[in-house]
Formats: sequence, structure tokens, C-alpha cells
Amino acid sequence: MRRGFGGVLLALLVMNLTGGAVQASTWDRIASYLRLLQRAGVNALVAPDCPAGLLGAFHEGKQALLMCGNNLPDDPSVVWVVLAHESAHVMQSCKGGNLMPAPLLAKNMAEARRLEPDTFHELQLYHTSQHHVEAEARLVQALPPTQVVALFEKHCATRLSP
Repeated sequence: MRRGFGGVLLALLVMNLTGGAVQASTWDRIASYLRLLQRAGVNALVAPDCPAGLLGAFHEGKQALLMCGNNLPDDPSVVWVVLAHESAHVMQSCKGGNLMPAPLLAKNMAEARRLEPDTFHELQLYHTSQHHVEAEARLVQALPPTQVVALFEKHCATRLSP
């Protein structure tokens, strides 16, 4: 499955970086995904007072996903990207580790950087120990909503209540 996941991820990332963006365009899609997160025991919160520049965060210990209402525009496509990114960290928590092996991540990152050199420039803001998880989250946020949902259901299946 990892090989298939990597191939699909790479193809979709290429589409996204070359202008074929496939993001959520409705608040209904976002609400549906938030309900899925809640079924997995994740508390989704909107904060009105995040520090400048912070769009979202995930606190593993509290199983809380935070969206920064004061820094996010009223645009569902932008909100979806942040939600998908933070939910990738939820998936990592569910799985108990990385979503893909380091060689596959390196391949996907190299391709993304070839197409868009600044794709992962924010990684420099993180300690090197966080680069893998943050790079995975950036790759997941580029996926279409149906793929993000499928990955979430796969990695968090044991936590989903009926």
C-alpha cells in the first residue's frame, strides 16, 4: 500500500503544484470532515487570538485540533488546506508514527521541489526532528479532499466510533 500511496500522492502533488488545485470548495465539505475528526475523538476548536502567522495546530496529548480564526480568511479552500495539514498530524498520532517511509518522503519532496523550489521552505522554522512529520503534512494538504478522508479513515480506523 505504501508504494501505491506514494505514487498517488506524487501524482496529485504534481497536479496541485502545476495549477490543477483540487481543494475543498465548500463549508459543507469542511463540516463533514470535522464530524469525522470528532468521531475519532479529536476536539476541533477555533481560536480567536492566535499569534500572528499561526494558522492551526494539533495537540497530541489533548487530541485537539486548533484552527486560528483570527488568521484565516473566510475562504473554505484556505481553511481546508490548514485542516488537511493539521489532520495529517492526527493521522500520524493514530498510526503512532510517520505515514510513509523516509525514502518515499524524500522522493516526493524532491519532485515537489523540482516543480516548486520553495514548496518546503517553512521546514527551516522547525527543529530537524520535526521535518519528516511537517513534510508529510504538506504533502497531505495538497491531496484532494476525498484522498485526505480516505487516508484519515485508513490511519484512524480503530478510533472511529460508529
